[in-house]
Formats: sequence, structure tokens, C-alpha cells
Amino acid sequence: MNSKGFADGQDIPLGLSMAMAQNPLAFDYFAKLTTQQKQNIINGSKKVRTRSEMHAFTDSLAHGEIPGSTGIG
Repeated sequence: MNSKGFADGQDIPLGLSMAMAQNPLAFDYFAKLTTQQKQNIINGSKKVRTRSEMHAFTDSLAHGEIPGSTGIG
């Protein structure tokens, strides 16, 4: 298993990248985040199991929210 993080060159998971391709607002928001915030989103997306969950996940990005974030940090 690859333990590299986003900052180390890990790719965005296919499901997340496809969902963001269908939601330009989510993609734009993701692009503006720090490396650590991006890594947190990538890690969170790996817990998503269905297409509808992934769309909800990326919809939250489109609304300027980091899914699963407590707003701290």
C-alpha cells in the first residue's frame, strides 16, 4: 500500500476527480486549498462508497465546505 500523501505526489482518486470534473465549483474550491486541506479531502473521499455519496461530498466542496471538517485549523 502506498503511504505517500498528496504533497508527495499522490494522485487524486478517480471517483473524486470524476465527481469534481462534473462540478466545476467543487474543482475551483479544491484548487484554492492548502496542500494539507487537499490531503484531508482526498483521505475523506476514500471513505465514500457510492456515487450519490460522492456527489454529496463534492457538492459540499462546491459550497465552500471541507467535508468532515470541524472548522478548526
